[in-house]
Amino acid sequence: MSDELTLEVGGRLISGWDQIRVTRSIQRLPSDFSLSLMDYYPGSDDKQLVAPGEPCVVRLGDNSVVTGYIDRWDATIGPSRHEVHACGRGKCQDLVDCSAIWPNNVIEQATPLQIAQKLATPYGISVGTDITDLQNVPQFSLNWGESSQEVIDRMMRWAALLYYDLPDGSLWLTRVGTRKAASGVAVGVNIQEAWYSSSCDERYSEYTGISMPTTAVTEISAGDAYASVTLSTASDPEMAAMRYRNLAVLIESTLNTYGAAQQYIDWEMNRRFGRSRVLHVTVDSWRDTGGKLWEPNTLIPITAPQLNLNNEAWLLGEVTFQKDNRGTTAEMMLMPAQAFTVEPYQFYSNIMELNYS
Repeated sequence: MSDELTLEVGGRLISGWDQIRVTRSIQRLPSDFSLSLMDYYPGSDDKQLVAPGEPCVVRLGDNSVVTGYIDRWDATIGPSRHEVHACGRGKCQDLVDCSAIWPNNVIEQATPLQIAQKLATPYGISVGTDITDLQNVPQFSLNWGESSQEVIDRMMRWAALLYYDLPDGSLWLTRVGTRKAASGVAVGVNIQEAWYSSSCDERYSEYTGISMPTTAVTEISAGDAYASVTLSTASDPEMAAMRYRNLAVLIESTLNTYGAAQQYIDWEMNRRFGRSRVLHVTVDSWRDTGGKLWEPNTLIPITAPQLNLNNEAWLLGEVTFQKDNRGTTAEMMLMPAQAFTVEPYQFYSNIMELNYS
């Protein structure tokens, strides 16, 4: 399968790129790319001029990876080389850069999907999801000037959803993936370089979620410093087997509702566990053995006994497709799935209700 990168813009297909970087991630929005090539297309006298702001599609072989816009087109002239650089991002860049538009700035009686769709409509961005149990978001007001992405981020935390852009430029709402790639990364097979970090300095054996008292004076029990304020607890058995380490987490008052505080403290523990193990790996192909491009939010099997990682399947959080003088590679960032669980968030209405008696 040919994996030549082509940039489609203004009805033209531009190829022959010398250096390529295309990054997709479930941790940041949107996908982006950076490309460079000689100023003149091989075999032609026509300059490859592209105007910033033009719609574009980046393809690897027959597969689209980014649908968006050209942000910058830079030209460099030297004594022996004329070079151009094209940089751009997916269509969801407008959700990140632009201020949210909503009638009266008050959102009510709508699911996260419906709200994201309405926020994305002015920019021609479609929004989809594979989650079927979405509930209406509690009524809340937008802050003047905040971006659509900032509003969406709060909603996704409340609904415990990941959000990222797809190769067609649309926004996708989902949860931690369960699909496993056709093949993984393995020492002696496709790994060119790997860097593994395992840590425990940000993990604890005991987590306690507390909330500040709502009264001016509170009585603290002499026997237990947390007796009057404890909302939730969690224990990490792996750390507990090593030694006692405790962390008290101040939980915002909007999370002081039934079940929410426990969800938050469980998230705190699981997230810290997941992010204590990170594998950065460079492999020699943009695709798995099934011919699919490496896809974020996919479980990737790991075979690296030298790093004490064997028969693991970690989530692909970010992938960068690269081509330069070192060849064609994919740089991947893998972590246990717990690293990507979404931080709980509780909406509270900032619409004041006046009660007259």
